[in-house]
Amino acid sequence: MENFNETTLRDDVKQAVAHLGFTTPTPVQAKTIPAILGSDRDLIALARTGTGKTAGFGLPVVDGIDPELDAVQALILCPTRELCLQISKDLTEFARFRKGVNVVAVYGGASAGDQIRAIRSGANIVVGTPGRTLDLINRKKLVVDQLKRVVLDEADEMLNMGFQEELNGILDATPKEKQTLLFSATMPKEARKISTDYMNDPQEISIDHTDAGNSNITHLYYKVKGSDRFRLLKLLVELNDDMYAVIFCRTRREVDGVAEDLRFAGHAADALHGDMSQAQRDDVMKRFRKGRIKLLVATDVAARGLDVSDLTHVINYNLPDAPEVYVHRSGRTGRAGKEGIAVSIVTGRELRKLRDIERYGKIEFEEAPIPSQEEVYQRRAMNFVETLRAAELTDQKLLGLLPEITDALKGLDRDALIQHIVAFGLADFSKQIGGGKAVEAPREDNTRDKKERRERRSNVSYTKLCMGAGRRQGYTVPQVIGMLNRNLPGRKIDLGKIDLQNNLTFIDVDEKEAGRVVAAFDGVRDKGQELNLRIYDGNGPATDDGDRDKRPRNKYKSFSGGNPGNFAKGKKKHRKGQGKG
Repeated sequence: MENFNETTLRDDVKQAVAHLGFTTPTPVQAKTIPAILGSDRDLIALARTGTGKTAGFGLPVVDGIDPELDAVQALILCPTRELCLQISKDLTEFARFRKGVNVVAVYGGASAGDQIRAIRSGANIVVGTPGRTLDLINRKKLVVDQLKRVVLDEADEMLNMGFQEELNGILDATPKEKQTLLFSATMPKEARKISTDYMNDPQEISIDHTDAGNSNITHLYYKVKGSDRFRLLKLLVELNDDMYAVIFCRTRREVDGVAEDLRFAGHAADALHGDMSQAQRDDVMKRFRKGRIKLLVATDVAARGLDVSDLTHVINYNLPDAPEVYVHRSGRTGRAGKEGIAVSIVTGRELRKLRDIERYGKIEFEEAPIPSQEEVYQRRAMNFVETLRAAELTDQKLLGLLPEITDALKGLDRDALIQHIVAFGLADFSKQIGGGKAVEAPREDNTRDKKERRERRSNVSYTKLCMGAGRRQGYTVPQVIGMLNRNLPGRKIDLGKIDLQNNLTFIDVDEKEAGRVVAAFDGVRDKGQELNLRIYDGNGPATDDGDRDKRPRNKYKSFSGGNPGNFAKGKKKHRKGQGKG
């Protein structure tokens, strides 16, 4: 199938396709549309985000609706409200010239009454999230006994989000005689079980990642020290003043922090994550789509359903754990034939993840040199000059004032005038990047440094301190280290194990410095509470919850190389060649 006219789609659906400007189908559309239209056989289609899946199932769904039948004839399930609304909008466009074909979206966080009234008004196609859809079916407000087609879109993500029971309940309520279409980026065992339990001899189509539009995307990575992630991000944003990007972070806390720091640096940025109310998320998405926000900092789940065709960059502030998630992320740029850039900020130990992603996605990463502040400054200055050269004076009021303006500038010669223009145009930018610490790539071989640190620590005696705050107060091991450095000016002290618990943190410090550390923290408050840092005398339980085995293990290795859970009481001596228990 090389064009949409070759399909057996109805003329009014083809008219909508032409109206939308679709000409050549994507690989997933070329394979799925004929397969769905050509038979009633169930279908499994494996394809990543951004490959045109919605039209792949949406055009046949709209084509197959009988407007004379007053019933819901197609049900499309998807993981999030944002994706639900986007699919509903797309299907409404596909049905533009089909009279009597109505699409209704049902999802949580909005009035169920309004959605029920919309269904009663004559819904032929319902697009829904699993929770709200099952609720309406159980309340008999959504009648599904005349369904012809059921579509599970992003099935793997719905299962990852814990919708297994809801999907089972919905599928159990639908007629046995129907066409079931399962679209997914991956095929976990839970999705395979759904195909076994609820699908009849499905045809399976797999769109290889190399066929999925990756040729439009340049995959770059920058190798930095972990502490330099944000400084590099800021440089990249300032280097590309037309950047329109989604920046992916691992945690909601990190999303908020990165977005706030970007705003503080003068950039149009905002956060998107699951802790925000639905109204807040809708507002952020609306402003991002309209371009009032240029940088959207998000978690993977919150960004599901994000469909913005003009993204210039996708930035991985942290690499995802699973290679398929990277493919999902990068697929949000380079759409509709446009070029896109996927950037990953990595540390040396994360290079292995890049190799895993390369093998999985059949892509090739290119290491990019870290830009200097001087490069950023020069680029922005020359961009300003080009903008100045291209500017045209069309305002009639200003044209009328030109004689007065010219007269007011008479005292300035050419060089002085240029200096004044540049000083005015770049003053704010100069403040933004001036005086910042340079970002440097980590040294390739720091084996000697590590050996020296090990030898220096091997003969250090440590004293255990106890701090009256831990994970529940929002602390991580790097935050504890940062807090120590902020409150201990002067020479650095040697740290041993840092044992982070729910409401307590145990910190091994050089015994010679223990008194200075405790004195420095006398009365210090952080995160709204007094830290109460003191020398641990060995009395009391080793943990603050009495349930050590059930606590999640700290992912950060201790500085003395031991297990944070196995600490001794009071002082201890580490000697070279001996165990550090």
